[in-house]
Amino acid sequence: MKIFTFFKKHKRFVNGLLFLTIAILTGYTIFNGYSLADLLNNMRNISLFWLLLCIVAALLFIIVESFILWILLKQKDKKLSIFRCLKYAFIGYFYSGITPSATGGQPFQLYYMRKDGNSTAISTVALLSMALFYKLIMVFMGVALLFFWSNGIIEYLNVYVWVYYLGLTLNILILFVILAFMIIPEKTKFIIHKLEQLLIRFKLLKVNHCRSEKIDLFIAGYKDSVDFLFQNKFKMGALTLLTFIQRSSLLFIPVFIYFGLSLKNTSLLTILCIQAVIYVAVDMLPIPGAQGITELIYISALGSIFTEQYLTTSMIITRSVSFYLILLIGMMVVLINGKFISKK
Repeated sequence: MKIFTFFKKHKRFVNGLLFLTIAILTGYTIFNGYSLADLLNNMRNISLFWLLLCIVAALLFIIVESFILWILLKQKDKKLSIFRCLKYAFIGYFYSGITPSATGGQPFQLYYMRKDGNSTAISTVALLSMALFYKLIMVFMGVALLFFWSNGIIEYLNVYVWVYYLGLTLNILILFVILAFMIIPEKTKFIIHKLEQLLIRFKLLKVNHCRSEKIDLFIAGYKDSVDFLFQNKFKMGALTLLTFIQRSSLLFIPVFIYFGLSLKNTSLLTILCIQAVIYVAVDMLPIPGAQGITELIYISALGSIFTEQYLTTSMIITRSVSFYLILLIGMMVVLINGKFISKK
């Protein structure tokens, strides 16, 4: 129990240490036998235009999320700035990137929204609605690939095909949980409280009335999300489309690298499908930023697409732009915003 208490008290430190450890091990594995000179030489062969498109695709991911938040929050705050929502998007990405299964993003987004004077109820509805659309799109992608491209999944993932099935299963389970919160909130609340009592009986949890109240408020937030969505059906359709665009934007990064290297043997659709398969596979894994496993699957899946000369280079650029670049900007936003709040 003492170790659980330590982790709870020092959660940020533990998550940060875990993130750095995995990042160092991943970096060592990638660059072992691969020099910086090789990377730079290969990058010179990529057109600057295509590299810039990679950065645009990564930033589009954040920009569209900020626009989604702006649509959801503006219903009550007519003066809400899109730039403030851009801040929330970067903050969410940063904390999602350094916590297992991306669990830290939304709680910190809610914290900063409340700090800026946004209503807790409206902020919660916005974040939960966004989570629903995100999972709907992930499950849609995963199931569509399974039905229409199952041979491709087996061929390109090879020994990592089980990771895809695991990732898709976890996404489906989370989607069912979210829908249960929304459609049958009272029954879901009853089950969760029964589980809580069982864990208390086995001394895995302590009696905590505050926790029980938080559970009730959390489930109530999902019910409010349902009411909001059914009252705004046009917005629901628009948000579904925007979420699909947002989640698809990162899939184009390896495509742009492929074109930038003037490679021509594989179709755009094949590369997009492979990247979508990787995306679904690693999305829910309990590793900060899905570091390590993403790189391994990328090398395995795209090994036959990029030549041996360019495979590692393409993977480094893809991960640097789609993950580490946005993470770094997010960290800067968190630090600058923290200093601004402390001055106020």
